[in-house]
Amino acid sequence: MDNYMFDEKEFLQLVQEARDEWLQAQNYFENVSEPDLVDYAIYRAEAAKRRYMYLLKQARIYGLENHQVIQEIEG
Repeated sequence: MDNYMFDEKEFLQLVQEARDEWLQAQNYFENVSEPDLVDYAIYRAEAAKRRYMYLLKQARIYGLENHQVIQEIEG
C-alpha cells in the first residue's frame, strides 16, 4: 500500500471480506466431521485469521476507521 494510492472504501471492503472468510473458516472447523479434513480446517482458520489481523493492522497504520467493518473478535 505504500507505493500507490488506495481507495479507502475498497480497502475496508477487503477487510470485511477477510473477516467473513475468517468466520466461515471457524464455522467450517466447528462443523467438520471428516477426520481427514480436520488439519485442513485448522490451517484454513489460522490462515484466514492471520490475513484478517494483518489487514486490521494496516488499517490502523493508515488511520482508517469504520467500526462497522473494523472490529476485532475476542476469542
